[in-house]
This record gives sequence, structure tokens and C-alpha cells, in this order.
Amino acid sequence: MKRTITTSIILAALIACAGASEKSALFDRPVKVDVVALPKDEFNPDAKSKITCSRYPAFMVKEVDLGEVGAEKLALLAADAPCERAGARERVIEDDTAGYLMGVSGGFVFFRAADGWNGGLPFVVYDAATGERLLDDALEGDDFTAIDSGKGKLTLDFRRVYTASCSLYRDAACAKTIAADTGLSLTQLPDCAAAYKAEMKRSPDHAGEIEKLPSVIVYPVEVAYAAGDVTRRPMDGRTSCGTPD
Repeated sequence: MKRTITTSIILAALIACAGASEKSALFDRPVKVDVVALPKDEFNPDAKSKITCSRYPAFMVKEVDLGEVGAEKLALLAADAPCERAGARERVIEDDTAGYLMGVSGGFVFFRAADGWNGGLPFVVYDAATGERLLDDALEGDDFTAIDSGKGKLTLDFRRVYTASCSLYRDAACAKTIAADTGLSLTQLPDCAAAYKAEMKRSPDHAGEIEKLPSVIVYPVEVAYAAGDVTRRPMDGRTSCGTPD
């Protein structure tokens, strides 16, 4: 007897494959990804609402997406938990930075923001076993250069997007503030003149306000987590300067 394959099953499979292909090769591949389509919302009929359950050997990450900006729910559950909108014993991730699942490396779960900020993509890392928030930062682009995870330890290499508290263009003392915050040497700091002048040229009526804007510095960094401590070490490479979005 021939088996009948419904359109909804085919769609769910395609969505699952598409979601998996979007994950960075640096992250662990899920053992299985379940996708459950949700009923259409009469007030938002074009939204493709779904539940995506990414299963790993020791846990599952659930993402409830109603087609709006940011997931409605992100949660950590047991690896064999049912893929349902409301699950028993789920550990819900309530974090303004966590908009979508980014990926998993070992026992570390990465969530990215729903939107970029100042030219970077904010992200946050959680401990899958405890549900504890371990670190947050922002990277240029949408991927890391390297991820190395072990038992209780995590090392990330990426181009960091750091927003200073002062204007490197306007305030000479700002250089020391940025150097102290980032670990960059004064000689590694970029020249911000071109970025600020370009912005002031676009909006000459607001030049006075623009030159006071905090500087956005992009530089290569190694971020390490171990035993509750987070360290950031600037690496050799290109640095750049910009203004906030």
C-alpha cells in the first residue's frame, strides 16, 4: 500500500532542513530537529508560526516562533521532551538579548538578538545544565572565527563590536577609557575622524551632536569563560571605528 505524504509534513521537513543549514559549521549538529506547525493567526495570516525543537544528546532547545520579531519563547528541556508549545519542566530563557537560537557547542547554548545593534549582532551564552547566563557580547557579522568548548570551559574568537561611553573623535581622554575597557593599546585604537566626518557631512545641521556620539570600535578578540569568570583578550588584527546606528 502506498503511503500518503501530506503537504504539512513536507513543509515541516523543508523548514527543519533550512533551519539546520543556517547554523554555523562551528556549532554542534543536533541529533534531531522536530518542527511542529502552529495554527494560523487570523490577525496575521501570512505568519508561518511553528515550534522548532533542536535535540542534542543531553538536552533540547525549544523555539516558539510566531512570525514576529524575536521568538515568543525559548526554553531548555530534557532531550526526550515532547515538542509542544507549553512543556512541563521547561526552563524558559527570559532575556532581552535572546531573540533566537544561534547554536550549541558542548554544554553551551548560544542565543542571538532579534535585531542588530550599532552594526553588531548581540548574543548571549547559557549553561544548558543549569540554565545560568554565562556571558554576553556583540560580534561583527553573524558568525565566529573559532569556538572551543570543553567541560565548564568556553573560548570564542570573533570580531567584537564594542560601544564606548565617550567619543574618540571629540574627547582625547576617551582613548584611555577605551583602552582600559578593552585591553587594546593606544596604538591599536583606530582613527575615528573619517567615520565622524562622513556622518556630519550627511547631517550637517546636527554636526555638534554627532561629534559627541559614543564611538563604536570593532576589533578581534578572544573571549574565554571558565569557573564563572569571563576574560577578553584583544588579538592582533584590523580595528575600525564607527558611530552608533
